[in-house]
Amino acid sequence: MATEHGFIDLDQREGDPAGSDESPGERVPSRQRTALYLVGAFALGAALGGAGVATFQERRAQQAQPARVAVDAMAGPTSGGTGRGGNAEVDAQLTVVNAGSIPVMVRFVGAQETGVLVRESDQSLLLVPGSTGGIDVRLTVDCRMVSPNALPMRFSVQTPDQVTAEVTMPVELGTWYESVGALCSASPAATGRSPA
Repeated sequence: MATEHGFIDLDQREGDPAGSDESPGERVPSRQRTALYLVGAFALGAALGGAGVATFQERRAQQAQPARVAVDAMAGPTSGGTGRGGNAEVDAQLTVVNAGSIPVMVRFVGAQETGVLVRESDQSLLLVPGSTGGIDVRLTVDCRMVSPNALPMRFSVQTPDQVTAEVTMPVELGTWYESVGALCSASPAATGRSPA
């Protein structure tokens, strides 16, 4: 719109009255607010995007690490047994721990040394990482050869991709030998007594 002296007022917005008293300096704060809003939105988007990228990269790094298979075992509780002919037979349980990074199916295979035999029970155990379970076994000990030494035990371990490996580890039998000792003490052949 033309004003006096033939000038066009470029600061006048459409719809404003020609004689508006608002000066150009009074419109600057609203422009600054808009600019600040845009900068803030950009910064927030960059922060969220950065966090998403970091999480994605962390997952990729975890997936890139090789799967680790590791199991541990220890003598668990016993549930009775018999002692005869100089031998003690005990029903016991192996406590097995999945110390690896992937789920595994574990089956006890067996253990044997002079005077000691641990038989399998054909029982399989599915363990997720960090979990614990029990496998029933049968322990037979020659009472004349009771030893506190750890016994190497064999386990079959299967991973989710159907790969099976055999793992051997020493297992301390201390808690089992408490039951074995009581049964051997009651066995006539072990104590040198003849049956009544």
